[in-house]
Amino acid sequence: MSGMLKLSVQNLLRHRTRSFLTMLGIAAAVGVLFSVFSFNRGFDQGLARELQATGLHFMVVPVGCAHEVAALVLHGAVVPKYLDAGVIDDVRKIDGVELATPILVAQLPNPDRHRIDLIYGVEMEVLREIKPDWRISGEIPTAPNELLLGYDVAEHAGLRLGDEFRYPAVDETFIVTGILERTNSQDDAFVYLDIGTAQRLMDNPDGATAIGVKVSAPERMGSIINQLEEEMPGIQIVTMSQVMNSVANVAASAKSLSLAIALVALVIGAVGVMNSILMAVFERSQEIGMMRAIGASRWNVFQIILKETTILTIVGGAAGIAIATVGAQLIENYVRRIMPYVPGGDMLSFDPTLALACVGFALVVGLVAGLYPAWKASRINPIEAIKS
Repeated sequence: MSGMLKLSVQNLLRHRTRSFLTMLGIAAAVGVLFSVFSFNRGFDQGLARELQATGLHFMVVPVGCAHEVAALVLHGAVVPKYLDAGVIDDVRKIDGVELATPILVAQLPNPDRHRIDLIYGVEMEVLREIKPDWRISGEIPTAPNELLLGYDVAEHAGLRLGDEFRYPAVDETFIVTGILERTNSQDDAFVYLDIGTAQRLMDNPDGATAIGVKVSAPERMGSIINQLEEEMPGIQIVTMSQVMNSVANVAASAKSLSLAIALVALVIGAVGVMNSILMAVFERSQEIGMMRAIGASRWNVFQIILKETTILTIVGGAAGIAIATVGAQLIENYVRRIMPYVPGGDMLSFDPTLALACVGFALVVGLVAGLYPAWKASRINPIEAIKS
């Protein structure tokens, strides 16, 4: 350790409580900054992953709010609108449409289990194509009296493969032939039925909340969408990228607010560093004057003070990253409770590049905050300081 660096460390240790509190402020600011950037990155990656997992290129839905469509695609939300019965046949006739499948999302009371189940009606023969990342224990239902349970539904009800699942309100009993392995998404909360069975249970023959469409050549998607909109008025077509933009816009305000809070916290931490170092300079005026009297240059004094701010910001920043990493699960659980939508999977994870960037940014801010105290210390007149 060089002489000046050792002297800087000793100066900080002489006022341990003040140095600790200053580093704590920097640690809190850097921890929040790291968590915000890490969460934003995890959010975008998780959203893209969930949209990719749909296996579809776009959705045909009744005309309505784009946010409702995003909720339907990502949450499986219940939308109180239905497409006309003939739309599915017309969509399938369009050249370039490889797959078009009706989807019916509805709620069905289950008095036996004191809950309301979310029903997801879909053509079981295309389930592998529209949910390519799913892992299923057992078999996909093939008969009208069979169903597939989401992970959470099966866990909460304590159901296993082969168990009976009854809906007394419609006097129907089903056999559990498959259970979805945990996806950490809204998919875990559904009861999956064949579309025909779901329509019959909901007393809505041919009803569909949406039509999922996959095209044979993605580069032709624009022309296919234009053709659908020209030939079928009264429908709305939303691509997966539009769904992503819609959700991203909803989350943007929360992201901006949290980032602003992190930056304000960092500025407050920098002011704390400036205040702490400036107080130390005033208290050590005689000492600095003696250093100048025995040969230390202004540049030597400037370097010593600036190294003190560097140590404070680096140690505080590293502590902030460590705290944010250790408490990532708690932070993520809290954010999931207050945000309307968060993709499945881990949103917060340690990224060395991001961690170094946050500490580096804090270091720059800390150095800027330390310039004035260092300049002030370097301007101390040795004779006046020793006399005082």
